Amino acid sequence: MQTIVINNQKGGVGKTMLAVHLAWFFAEDGARVLFVDLDGQGNGSAVLSAERQAFPAADLFEAKASLKIDGEPGITVLTRDPRLHMIELAQVPTMLKGFATLKPHFDYCVVDTPPNWGARNFAAMAVCDFLLSPIELKDFAIEGVGQLLQSILSVQEKGRGGRKINFLGLVASRFNSHSPRERTNLETLVSKIGTKMMFPGAITARDGYEQAMSDRKPVWAIKSSGAAVAGAEMRKILGEVRKRVVAAAEKETA
Repeated sequence: MQTIVINNQKGGVGKTMLAVHLAWFFAEDGARVLFVDLDGQGNGSAVLSAERQAFPAADLFEAKASLKIDGEPGITVLTRDPRLHMIELAQVPTMLKGFATLKPHFDYCVVDTPPNWGARNFAAMAVCDFLLSPIELKDFAIEGVGQLLQSILSVQEKGRGGRKINFLGLVASRFNSHSPRERTNLETLVSKIGTKMMFPGAITARDGYEQAMSDRKPVWAIKSSGAAVAGAEMRKILGEVRKRVVAAAEKETA
């Protein structure tokens, strides 16, 4: 199982929208996809409510919880519940053990994370194979990049025994291409971190994405011209994610 974590320690950047679309994208080809909702808001659980429901994601952190599950083609959801707000760092080792028992049953896992740093984000980064970070290009977005990169280093040292996180990059999200300020912020960000840390492409601000979340279906499944443009844009980004994930997995097994 290849685990892709969607993380940014800031709310309102489109993490859940990207996460559910990634799960839908993988499932289209008949893959067994596990979606883990660690965000206490539970928007991912709500959008994917029509998919196969397993058990609450908080059970991963409970030593006595039964984590029996059989992976099937399509999406299986570990849902949000109120206990997520009470998860502590001391429970992370339990989560790592529980999560390991699920790996043989799925091809991909997508993890949606909360916007604030804490035990759930630490646990998500500790189990992830790939990390993708959507980022808005508002004035204060750039300031949060350093915090994200510092968190990655911290988890690598303390939660992964020095094993590096495969950082896919920052992807511009809800990007207003007509805004001179956002274009300037993008140029400033690239000049500071380099092009290698930026994921190719951008998720632009389009009504089709909001409609997709409201309708609880992929944006490319919505019948409107605006959604068609958004769907092509999103599929291009997700295709690149899958390409990189598959290439890295093949390299490991070679």
